[in-house]
Amino acid sequence: MRKLVNIHKHKLLIVILFLPVMVWSQEKKEFHTLDEVLAFAKEKKVSFRNDIIQQNLAELTRKTAVGNAFNPRIPVSAQVIDNMNLQTNYIPAEVFGGLPGSFREITMGLQYVSTFTIQPQFDIINLGSISRIKLAKTNQELVANQQKINEWTIYDQLNGIYFNILSFQGQQQMVEQNIVIAKQILTIVNNRFEEGLVRKQDVNEAEVNLIRLQDQLSQLQFNIQIQQQNLALFFENEINPILNQNIRDFDHKQILTEANNNLWVNHYQLREKVAEQEWKAAQKQQLPVLGFVSSFNWQNLSNESFFHPNSNWIRYNYVGLRLSWDLPTTVSKYSAVKEKKMQWQIAQNEIDHSMLENETRNKNLLVEYEKASSQLENFKKIQTLKEDTYQKYFDQYQENILSLDKLLTAQTDMLLSQLNVITALAGIGFSENKIIINNKF
Repeated sequence: MRKLVNIHKHKLLIVILFLPVMVWSQEKKEFHTLDEVLAFAKEKKVSFRNDIIQQNLAELTRKTAVGNAFNPRIPVSAQVIDNMNLQTNYIPAEVFGGLPGSFREITMGLQYVSTFTIQPQFDIINLGSISRIKLAKTNQELVANQQKINEWTIYDQLNGIYFNILSFQGQQQMVEQNIVIAKQILTIVNNRFEEGLVRKQDVNEAEVNLIRLQDQLSQLQFNIQIQQQNLALFFENEINPILNQNIRDFDHKQILTEANNNLWVNHYQLREKVAEQEWKAAQKQQLPVLGFVSSFNWQNLSNESFFHPNSNWIRYNYVGLRLSWDLPTTVSKYSAVKEKKMQWQIAQNEIDHSMLENETRNKNLLVEYEKASSQLENFKKIQTLKEDTYQKYFDQYQENILSLDKLLTAQTDMLLSQLNVITALAGIGFSENKIIINNKF
């Protein structure tokens, strides 16, 4: 039993070791811009394919509403009946010359009766069903607008993941440069320690500084892998995406037009129209329905057998109009009208708030871009100063007039300022493309 357990453990270990290889064995695909990522996602992501099905479904609903306005139907029925025991009827005997007040037993009907019936009918005026045609058209517009919102949402998510990856890749470059510096410092400290000029504690601190940077690099690499996996999911994991754009491509100040996106306003306006039309349709469901009715019947009668050669065929037909009306006393219909009216009132109230919310959202996008641009300028100034401070401290340390702890602190401050610049650049790229994506809709 113990050997069996160990075998399973080894198998599990093999699976775990080779899992990253299996996950990332897909074909690699390079992307140089966010637009390339968005275009490829629209081609691959399953939700975009589902949008086409949703559009077809909404179109089918509209066509169904048109058909229901006339509600054509042709019930067809056929039956064959063997009257094994016909019902006995009692009629006055005086019809046959009998005594007044007496009755005579008579069995009426034929044993074998076959009937075939066709009853074509359709609605001529059904205001309740006619009103649902307009409702279906508006719902089709609502579905199309909702799909645009879904597309915007996916693009916004991709925008965030894209600049997360660029930011982590930029930070990785900065940390790698600082690892080179940390190794240089450690070499200097080791040499001085061998010469007896510094204590072992200085060597330890220099090694800690290097280990800390190496761990920071490792964490960034894990973060990049996580974000790449998230990005691959938008492509249904068919490829391993590689982003080749440099975060410093966004070290610029671009003049952007004000964000202008009315998707959510349109969404609430269409919801209000749907609610209003549902209310009106519920009202018109209370009205009478005028329809055409007809019936074409063929009947075969016989006492010998079904469809006997000597049997009689009887044909009888009718056509006409039928007016049907449920008196407005049905509780469910009455409550439906009231409920739809209240839903319409709620939808009306949501429109005004959505307009204010949309206006604020559009304004905030431009403010966020301006904020990121302003922050970048300040961070670049700080980076220049911190790099100058580090270089001066490094020169002083080489001249042996500065302690190691101040040099390491200066390097940490320098790295932090460099990472802040990278983060600010990512913020600019994200905000800039968020406005661009926003204005596509």
